[in-house]
Amino acid sequence: MFISLLSDFGLDQEFVGVCKAVLLLICPGADIVDICHNSHVFDIEEGALMLKNFVKYSPVGVHLAVVDPGVGTERRGIAVETERGDILVGPDNGILTEAIDVLKFRNAVALENQQYMLHPVSYSFHGRDIFAPAAGYLAKGISLSEFGPFLAHNDLSVVQIPLPQESETEIRGIVLRVDRFGNLQTNIPAWMVPQEERIPVEIGGEIINVRHARTFGEVSPGELLLYEDSDGMVTLSQNKGDAARFLDVKKKALVVLSK
Repeated sequence: MFISLLSDFGLDQEFVGVCKAVLLLICPGADIVDICHNSHVFDIEEGALMLKNFVKYSPVGVHLAVVDPGVGTERRGIAVETERGDILVGPDNGILTEAIDVLKFRNAVALENQQYMLHPVSYSFHGRDIFAPAAGYLAKGISLSEFGPFLAHNDLSVVQIPLPQESETEIRGIVLRVDRFGNLQTNIPAWMVPQEERIPVEIGGEIINVRHARTFGEVSPGELLLYEDSDGMVTLSQNKGDAARFLDVKKKALVVLSK
């Protein structure tokens, strides 16, 4: 069973490497797959979406996710076993929510057994001292029941991904994510959008008439387009440009598509 690792630690300091070292110390020979370590800091929602998009295509494994602005507080550490056989490890702040929805909940425990932690436990680096050890021991075959008391599914914290609102004349959504290319992924599923060649879009206080295309190559360089992205969502982009910068909009911005 391999171990995947997602965090907002970045790659310019040693934190990711230290977590990998702990994983290998406990479970020598483990195959470790990096999902991402450059997600926006403290952005639990983005981490949850990244983890979901990864597990949909991964083999069964232990998946460690640490985006943890509440580190050192009373929030719990948890491990969640899924129906497929995967185990998700991380803080109980909602980062595992979307992946649990994909893989289906079977059991969960609070990470309380000191035997499976590094000591002393830092108040600021639970990724190293609590979560990485738990993931390593779980990948090694230690039973979930050894780590702490069982939790019900409805005991776990969740993130609520906003849903779009539809009327007879429009679809109202938000910018869900902004990627490194400046593409604006919305929370609007592509199937909701009329198959028109151009669609009026209200965003950033402006109304623009945007080409509804399948690929970037269908529009001229610098031109905006709406397309169905690889997650099946409507994304607003600029061919060979940065739509977020061009439109001066950020995550959570209102997006209104006219029907």
